[in-house]
Amino acid sequence: MNRMLFASAFAGACLAGPAAAVSPDDARIPYVGAAGEFVSVDSTRANDDGVGARLRLGFPLKNPASALEVSLYSNSLERDLDGENDYQFGLFVDYVHDLSAYVGDLPVKPFVLAGLGLAEDDILANNDIHPAINAGGGVLVPLVRNIALRAEARYMAQFNSEHYADENLLNDLRFNVGVQIPLSWHFGQTASAPEKKECELTVIDPQTGRTDCVVDTDQDGVIDQKDVCPGTPLGTVVNASGCPLAQKKDTDGDGVTDTFDRCPDSAPGAKVDDQGCEEQEVVVLRGVTFETDSAVLTANAKIVLKRQAEKLKTQRAALVEVAGHTDSRGAAEYNTELSQARAQSVVDFLVAEGVQASRLTARGYGEFEPVASNETEEGRELNRRVELRTIAE
Repeated sequence: MNRMLFASAFAGACLAGPAAAVSPDDARIPYVGAAGEFVSVDSTRANDDGVGARLRLGFPLKNPASALEVSLYSNSLERDLDGENDYQFGLFVDYVHDLSAYVGDLPVKPFVLAGLGLAEDDILANNDIHPAINAGGGVLVPLVRNIALRAEARYMAQFNSEHYADENLLNDLRFNVGVQIPLSWHFGQTASAPEKKECELTVIDPQTGRTDCVVDTDQDGVIDQKDVCPGTPLGTVVNASGCPLAQKKDTDGDGVTDTFDRCPDSAPGAKVDDQGCEEQEVVVLRGVTFETDSAVLTANAKIVLKRQAEKLKTQRAALVEVAGHTDSRGAAEYNTELSQARAQSVVDFLVAEGVQASRLTARGYGEFEPVASNETEEGRELNRRVELRTIAE
């Protein structure tokens, strides 16, 4: 009957839902507890299972998830021989570890424990004390006002018992259900929390004048306690250690950092794209054509170039590249040479019309920069062209 009643109570305690949350601060506060205990004894003992009580006192360790616990137990066991009672007493010191961090968000706090102690048997008025070890686990179920219901099970091994011949180890199982109360709880109230300071350290911040505050002398957003590079200039962008971030270098000053600059030696003042290369204003000289397979300008080409020369003379600061292009018929090397000769022919004509030679550069690209397909006559005609590319102003 005792076994059934206690098993029901133990199971109910483990399955009970919380009525209030246990305060996180309880993990740092000593606690006391009391519980009723059921003992399932080793079959070697000449006793029935028994009941008793356990008292405990716990002291949190530096690790907030662990505690050192001292417990005392006392229980009676009915003798098979005559129905009278034998008694057991014990003193144990256990290490208790909270498993909440490993099992996720549960309405209870599971824990494990292990320890050693002394067990006393009072059998037929003969008292003997023996070393013993135990291990087990249980749960804390939050109740109200930081009080928790505690249910646990322990395996206990008792050594060197003189009462039982040829038995050097007795194995008992102990189950208990009770309450656990933090020592800050008294007269229905929790101890008042200490007045919270503005910050942790008792100092004066030289910048803000605040007391009890962690100091950030160089005002870089990283407190002195964690600042690997104290004294950084005001406004310096720093990393989490308080050290300046690596400055992004832009060697040619074009606004694109060297890391992303595909043209790191752009001319001063040149307009560049997002890759750091100079943007070129391109004018296709429509109507500028040449005699077949030569660099000789046609009559119509000269008319177009005269008008273009007048425009260039008004843009005195502009540096211009004259770019010659061909279609893909013929050898690529020959096409490059032909496009270079045609570009130079245009430069010579513009200089003759009064454009400064120092502002003009001739370059032949051959067939390598087509703007249309070379598979059609229309496409090849578009590819045979001369362009003016403004490379700097």
